[in-house]
Amino acid sequence: MQDSASLPATNVRRNVAMRFAARTTRRAQTGVSAVEFAMIAPLMVLLLFGSAEVSQAVSVDRKVTLAASTLGDLAAQTDRVTCTDLAQLANVTRGVFAPYNATTPSLVVATVALQSGVPKVEWSQQIDSTGGCTNVNSSHPLRVGATVPVDTALFSTNGGIVVGEVTLQYTSMGTSFVSNTITMQERFYFRPRRSAKLCLTGVSSPGC
Repeated sequence: MQDSASLPATNVRRNVAMRFAARTTRRAQTGVSAVEFAMIAPLMVLLLFGSAEVSQAVSVDRKVTLAASTLGDLAAQTDRVTCTDLAQLANVTRGVFAPYNATTPSLVVATVALQSGVPKVEWSQQIDSTGGCTNVNSSHPLRVGATVPVDTALFSTNGGIVVGEVTLQYTSMGTSFVSNTITMQERFYFRPRRSAKLCLTGVSSPGC
């Protein structure tokens, strides 16, 4: 039979062992938590930046849509334009992109008219950030003479359709959620408000 005097000592040893085990368990749990955090933290940071990246890309894409609509709508409100007029329209359109960089979008205004019953580009101009106007390059879908898929019922006699197009090369902030550079493009078609066709000074065509 165990001596009663030895019971307190046994209890002390048991308590010490239990406290030691508890401290060891807490240290182990702390170590596991630290490892888990070290593994999860980079993913959380990536998700944070990815969310910001996607949000900004969506916002810019909406601005591209609004800019193309604005450009075409403004052009459709006149009957004849010069390069100076187009530059003014472009300046207003670029304001849509604020606070983002508004100098990089490619802005194109064109008139599409029926040629032998087929909708084709009659004239098109690309407006650069300095206000200069140039013909679009030979591979552009809105190059002069290119066929454009527009319902022929929209055309009046010797009339045309105004096209406003905006293209932006969107540059990523560097996350893997959006590729480094993506092309955002939108095109809108409008019937002229003040005449049957929007004419460009220097270009002769039926109705101009």
